[in-house]
Amino acid sequence: MKNYLNFLFLCSLSSSYGGEPSDQSVAYSTCFCGRPDALAPIGVMGDHLHPQGGLMVSARTMWMSMNENYLGANTLGDLQAQQVGPFGVVPTKMDMQMDMVSVMYSFTDDLSLMAMINHVDFTMDHAFGMGLPEGNTFRTTSSGWGDASIGVLARLSSSQNSELIGGLNLLLPTAELDQTDLIPPAGGIRRLPYPMQLGHGSWGIAPTLTYTQHREKWSYGLQAKKQWLLHDNSEGYRRGDRFEASAWIAAPIDTNLSASVRASYSHWGNIEGKDPLITMLPVPTARENLRGGERLDLIAGLSYAFEESNTRLALEVGKSVWQDLKGPQLGSDYTIQLGLQYSW
Repeated sequence: MKNYLNFLFLCSLSSSYGGEPSDQSVAYSTCFCGRPDALAPIGVMGDHLHPQGGLMVSARTMWMSMNENYLGANTLGDLQAQQVGPFGVVPTKMDMQMDMVSVMYSFTDDLSLMAMINHVDFTMDHAFGMGLPEGNTFRTTSSGWGDASIGVLARLSSSQNSELIGGLNLLLPTAELDQTDLIPPAGGIRRLPYPMQLGHGSWGIAPTLTYTQHREKWSYGLQAKKQWLLHDNSEGYRRGDRFEASAWIAAPIDTNLSASVRASYSHWGNIEGKDPLITMLPVPTARENLRGGERLDLIAGLSYAFEESNTRLALEVGKSVWQDLKGPQLGSDYTIQLGLQYSW
């Protein structure tokens, strides 16, 4: 499926808009003026550039809820998930909140610098005991700064109504990987499993390629990005490489408001190596070979552009419609992302 999506993305780059473009079919990627669908949906980053000397600050908050275990593409009940291992503990629900702040500065009309930092909060519920007797539950939490990134965006080609932008981000290992909490079945305060740690903790690179086109009454775009981690982190492991692809369509509803629909595909690998303080825990989230998978989300969005203020408020709500996970592993249920952007 990943190769097929890559093929569709590359084919789309050869598309062009036939006929004479109207005044409104230009690529409004350098400002918030003109149309409320000037920029990509808020969940897509690295889709546009600004004029030389331009500066943009963005603040985003994302919520994700995970509440069902998967083995491949099939869901498992809690008792079924326990029996696979067998495991003494199984996760039953996980919630995540990520707050992100990013800054973009344009050195020229065709080259920009980007930097981002994020703060994450995790909560995971568990059931434990042979046969998961009712009432044997506990919750773990972790919170702190995640991994930061810095990178460049460059305009590779453009026409009056379309644009191709390439990006390259350097991933910075700023997250702490020693989060702990009370795990009753393990006998006290212990290091939390891999999904509850705050980031990768490894240096990495993440190239992106984004194509956008604006037509008279609507717009669309495609983006592909890949993340490679370059080495094991300080705790002796490396999270799997990740590939993501998005395709979206947007259209103005009125002068200030636009709506969008986006499909997002993700594929990620298992963990290589291991943290000896994690791997001994009797729970699937501590198993390095149960961390990979792939997922398809459908996402609806709204974007509101404030007149003459270069400010945008945007929202996306997504639902996972298909996932195939190395399991037992908690699958995604829904995501919400809210963002505010200001440029000058």
